[in-house]
Amino acid sequence: MLNIRSDSKPDGSLPVAVRPARREDADAIARMARALSISDGGRVSRFSAEAFLRDGFADPPAFHALVADWNGAPAGYAVYYWGYDTDSATRGVYLADLYVDETSRRSGVGTALMTGISRHTRDQGGRWIFWSVLKRNKAARKFYRHLAPELKDVAICAAFGTSFDRIADLSPPPEH
Repeated sequence: MLNIRSDSKPDGSLPVAVRPARREDADAIARMARALSISDGGRVSRFSAEAFLRDGFADPPAFHALVADWNGAPAGYAVYYWGYDTDSATRGVYLADLYVDETSRRSGVGTALMTGISRHTRDQGGRWIFWSVLKRNKAARKFYRHLAPELKDVAICAAFGTSFDRIADLSPPPEH
């Protein structure tokens, strides 16, 4: 069972505790996901407490989530899912979301979440973690660069909505 606790802070605040998300975290995680979407300059996320419960606790779950508690309340969350790299023949995780409430930033919450995901991944036989960040999010990029370098030779591509449907509707190539 994953449970990570950081050291207490010089200011007397409680340590950060990272734990697997529970059903009762649904409202807090949905609230933070909405805040993440807005802070990224996007529209309000469609991720709701109902979607968290439906997809995060399905069999099998679509994703896994961690919560960072600080000073007695959820202060951040991370959503990730498992993947596989054929070049290295290793398992790892893709970090989909990492968010820390504005009032809890620079308190070790983000680092505790990244440590929690990394330790859990390693304990399960994984050897890597992959994430993406918007180029315009300078604060997040600075945070992540303290953990790992940015890849310069990778282009991230994505298809959503009509682009996704267009690909899904392509005719298969003729058989030879």
